[in-house]
Amino acid sequence: MNLSKAIESFNSGHFENDLKSIFNNVRSFLTLVIKKGRQSELDVGNISYSDYDSDSKLFDFLYENKFMDSLEYNYLPDEIKNLFLYRWVSEDSNSALKYICDSLLSDVTMRSDGFYLFLSDREELAQFFDDSGRDVTAKDVAKSSLSEEGLDYDRYWDTVDDIYNDVIGELNEVNLGYLENYILKNIGDVDLNVEDYSSDFFDELSDEQNREGFFRITSENVKSLIKDSEAMNELLDGDLDDLKSELYSIHSNAYNSAYESEIYNLVYNGLTEFFSSKIIDEEIKSGDKVKWHSYIKISDFQGNVESFLYENKYGSYYNNLDYYGSYTEMMKSLFDDDVYDGIDFRIPDYPDYRLIYKYINEYFGDYI
Repeated sequence: MNLSKAIESFNSGHFENDLKSIFNNVRSFLTLVIKKGRQSELDVGNISYSDYDSDSKLFDFLYENKFMDSLEYNYLPDEIKNLFLYRWVSEDSNSALKYICDSLLSDVTMRSDGFYLFLSDREELAQFFDDSGRDVTAKDVAKSSLSEEGLDYDRYWDTVDDIYNDVIGELNEVNLGYLENYILKNIGDVDLNVEDYSSDFFDELSDEQNREGFFRITSENVKSLIKDSEAMNELLDGDLDDLKSELYSIHSNAYNSAYESEIYNLVYNGLTEFFSSKIIDEEIKSGDKVKWHSYIKISDFQGNVESFLYENKYGSYYNNLDYYGSYTEMMKSLFDDDVYDGIDFRIPDYPDYRLIYKYINEYFGDYI
């Protein structure tokens, strides 16, 4: 049989019946084709998986001897598609990754500064978080935090141990000024009967003002009043009970805001394990219609793809990139196979004290 007829028979899928008795194995036949420089005429898609299985170096042999130069990914046997892509990425990453973005992964776009994941919604990013654990997991918290509704949790209500220490004792100078003005506006410059109060502060104030049995809160003594916890607590239980209610609200909201901020920081900072930008919202105009598309930059798209292809070098349609069809699903398979660890963090029981202090002072002026 001449070589032209042998190539025709091979391309028709008849190697086993027509050629194996002559060449013994595929590699021997391929070697002859190489010697004659006719690699481009051969349809290597007709090489069976059993040939690759029995000759572990066969794919490399094909690649290095230019059998793959004019071959298209879609016409490859499923069993070697990942091998083909792995070699392509390692030798010409730009063209290989562009092909992967354009043809295989529907949610990645290639830009001048890198690769970006298109988000159908932000909750999709929860797939990158760890889902192990008996109770609430990092993935559960991430999904809630990234949703349009925001973080879902049972709010903390009884957050105050000592209203004076927990709120007034945390106020900065600006808010202390607001508190002074509030006190003067509500009980300033009016006669108050010493007998209605038990704190020594009010007895001393009465003596200083030479107002037997009475005292007044004025701009001269309101700072001293605020510094005296016993006197302030007594007023908060009486003349300033409305203020006390507001202080409870301030602390509760500051406490919950601090907790939410801490959770959001854990989630969004955690995303830096796989992404190198914040979520970017882009306005897309089409005539009179406006749509918003969200993207986030992938830190190591090439490395992630190479990890997937390497882990699934030999397989079937069910572990090829075109089966998964998206970067998110591809990464999920790598998490499931323990190639990567999902983003994890310890869910705090209580917020950071420093954040509570920050929010108390941010909110105080809105209430008082």
